[in-house]
Amino acid sequence: MRKLLDLLRSLFGSYGLFEIIVSMLFFGLCLYFNFVFIEEVLKGKSPDEQTKFMVLFFNMMMTVIIALPLISKLLSKISDNKFSEFIDLPTKDNKFTFTSISGFLSDQALASFLATVLIFTGKEALGEYGGWLAAGYMFFLFAAAIILATISLVRFIFHFTKYHWAYYALAAMLSSSVMFAFFNVGLRLGA
Repeated sequence: MRKLLDLLRSLFGSYGLFEIIVSMLFFGLCLYFNFVFIEEVLKGKSPDEQTKFMVLFFNMMMTVIIALPLISKLLSKISDNKFSEFIDLPTKDNKFTFTSISGFLSDQALASFLATVLIFTGKEALGEYGGWLAAGYMFFLFAAAIILATISLVRFIFHFTKYHWAYYALAAMLSSSVMFAFFNVGLRLGA
């Protein structure tokens, strides 16, 4: 078992056992999905634009999920001070103010707006440019919206790290609910 883990670590870098299992499961799912798609194409069925979109978007999402531990490892090479300064993480001395709440809500509204733009313009891109280009375009907009919403969530929750874990857990749960609600509203407005 140890040799197998060493072999997997040489292939996957510093993935732990959990990350290896998750990556392998998603890789298997991705292979199966692509096998079904290629099998249909080889049978002579011509994929429509929605199918092309779905295949490429799914593959791009799976690639990110499979590579997430590697991406995390690469991001860990950035010094914590530079990253914290860039996203403006609050320090333990920073007070929780109205600006903290309004900043969080405005960032969530921006992410929601990006989700609306994603759906609204994605439909147009699919019709005009085809499934392949629309999938790439929508993937990058989707990633930007998710990253923006998540960074805003982390900045907001970080204010509560100085309090008891129960306050932290409550703040994390409530603010996560707000984030998902905003994003869902943005997706529904665009549909």
